[in-house]
Amino acid sequence: MSAATTTPRTYVAVIGLVALGALFATLGVWQLRRADESRATLARFAAGVDEATLLGPPRTLDDGVRFRRLEVGGELIGSPQFLLDNMLHEGIAGYHVLTALRLPGVRERVLVNRGWVAAGGDRNVLPPVAVAGGSRRVVGRLERLPRPGIRLGAAASEAPRGPVVVLQYPTAADVAAILGEPVLDYQLLLDPAEPDGYVRQWQAPGLPPERHWSYAGQWLALGVGAVAAAVAILWKAWRRGA
Repeated sequence: MSAATTTPRTYVAVIGLVALGALFATLGVWQLRRADESRATLARFAAGVDEATLLGPPRTLDDGVRFRRLEVGGELIGSPQFLLDNMLHEGIAGYHVLTALRLPGVRERVLVNRGWVAAGGDRNVLPPVAVAGGSRRVVGRLERLPRPGIRLGAAASEAPRGPVVVLQYPTAADVAAILGEPVLDYQLLLDPAEPDGYVRQWQAPGLPPERHWSYAGQWLALGVGAVAAAVAILWKAWRRGA
């Protein structure tokens, strides 16, 4: 292949395709790692129900206690109730209902996720989610608060106050600012057998491993295609100069 037949444009195209191939391969490997993480999360979620039930709230939620069952006695705070917006169930838009639980001798409140309710046709009409107070035993599974893919800033300080407050992916600090009391930085997914709850088909968070494997295959196929295109361009240039 002579230099005359290999133009700068050819070199740019080949280098660009090889760079794209490397990028696609990196994304494929990243998806494979995500699949491993998803598989580990599924295993922890399944094992959590078989481990000994905690009888006191942990200070922080690490992997050692995440998905574990917790049983505590306290009093549900009737107002305000928090509706976590943009929560889907079987393709239907709705809310997760968060209720603060006051525990004796514990400064921070525990946020109990009482399940999913449909939003309804009129977003200005909120579902009735009131709950009676009084002492009770509450059983559920420990989990992180829902997180968005990209957080565009907290707007909890601008959320309207009232008996029911709608929030999008709040942090514990956001909820505490509205509640006026400190809260622990996690939620308790209310057990399906417990009263005063809504739809509670709890599942491990994130995409299943199979979805990540599918994405990895697509990225790796694109990477192979980009490198193959680079080789084809070089081969054609060589044939022209032969």
